[in-house]
Amino acid sequence: MARKPRIHFNGAVYHVILKGLEQQSVFKTNADRRAWEELIKEGALRFGFSLHAFSWSGRQIQMALEVGEAPLSKIMQNISFRYTRYFNKRHQRDGALFHGRYKAIAIDPEQYLGELVRYIHHDPVRQGKSKSATTAKWTSHMHYVDGGNCPDWLTTSTTLGMFGKRDKTARAAFSRFIGAGQDEGERKDLTRGTDGGRLLGGANFARKALKPAKKREPVMTVNQLIKVICKHEGIKESDLRSDSRARRESQIRQTAAYLATELEIGSLTAMAERFNRDLTTMSRNQRYFRDRLEVDKELARQVKRMKRLLTSGSLLA
Repeated sequence: MARKPRIHFNGAVYHVILKGLEQQSVFKTNADRRAWEELIKEGALRFGFSLHAFSWSGRQIQMALEVGEAPLSKIMQNISFRYTRYFNKRHQRDGALFHGRYKAIAIDPEQYLGELVRYIHHDPVRQGKSKSATTAKWTSHMHYVDGGNCPDWLTTSTTLGMFGKRDKTARAAFSRFIGAGQDEGERKDLTRGTDGGRLLGGANFARKALKPAKKREPVMTVNQLIKVICKHEGIKESDLRSDSRARRESQIRQTAAYLATELEIGSLTAMAERFNRDLTTMSRNQRYFRDRLEVDKELARQVKRMKRLLTSGSLLA
């Protein structure tokens, strides 16, 4: 049976679960957890998401994650890929780190957000790593209880707002709520959902979540993208289609392919065909290009400037 597509809409809140391959730990040291949090921080800025709760326990990662325009699949692909690369390099290993595809259930936040936050904060308790949520390490619980050093990518106000209008009163009520659920055990509704495991909520929420999303029109066509990039770089498209492996032409090709996929203008397959390149080679070069964007600040600035010009429409005038 074909797998049903992920649910996506602006403001969707998911219970996200990533498990280690063959039950191995995805964090060997606290430095690993800090590296994961740095990727979460960068991802939040890039993709416009926020977390309502998290647990970085050992063999699995749990999050209550709210998305914006960028779909969860794009977010998780980016973060899990980069973290696996970091983990393998640091611990001198190869291969996959996570067990298959991450699990994500879109929840009705009005009905289930508080319970999901509580469930995530008790993850170390269920795993036998802590006696209570209060003593558990590497969860968002203490940020809720005392509000100290709360990271920008963690949102506590939505959940706390369910427990009172005044900050002190809300935190105290939240703490009592967390304590009351310490022995609840596994919640199959929160981990399995309904409709093939894609969502959890009432009929009205299901109708909203399953409503076909309006297809976003691309900012331009592939023809326009290549035309404006070639004009901006002072180069002919025939130079990009040639067999030449000159560094400048190669970088322009990779920039065009990167922007085409980032702005959902064209697929990598379409760009490979357009530039007369092998898809496998083009895909590998894109990975290298994206890696370079993480460390080459000048290249990142150039690509960001080009992206801004393309989305503003000024180059089409």
